[in-house]
Amino acid sequence: MPLRLTLAAGALLALSAPAQSAADPCAAARDPVRCEARQAALKTCAAQRGAERQRCVEAGMPPPDCRRTQDPQRCEAEQRANQICRGKAGRELKQCLRDALPPKTARKRPAAA
Repeated sequence: MPLRLTLAAGALLALSAPAQSAADPCAAARDPVRCEARQAALKTCAAQRGAERQRCVEAGMPPPDCRRTQDPQRCEAEQRANQICRGKAGRELKQCLRDALPPKTARKRPAAA
C-alpha cells in the first residue's frame, strides 16, 4: 500500500509542475515584458498567415532590452539596422542588413591547457 501512495503522490507532483509552467510561459523568460507582449501579439495576429502575420507580430512587439543581452552594443546596432531596413523583404532586406550592420567581431578561443 505505501508504494502505491508514493507513486500516486509522485504522479501528482509530476503533473502539477508542467501545468504551472504552461499557465505562465513567460515566468522564466529572460525578458518577461517582451515575452508577454509576444504572447499578446500572437493572439492578436492569429487569424493572419505568412508574411502578413509576421509583420503584425513585429508591429506589436516592443524593442528588446539591450541591457540584458550579452553584447549591448551589437543589440543597439541591430535595432538601428532594423529601423533603416524596415519595409524591405527577401534579398533586398538581407542586403540592407548586411550594409547597415557592422561586421561581427571574432571571438577569441580560450587557450588549450
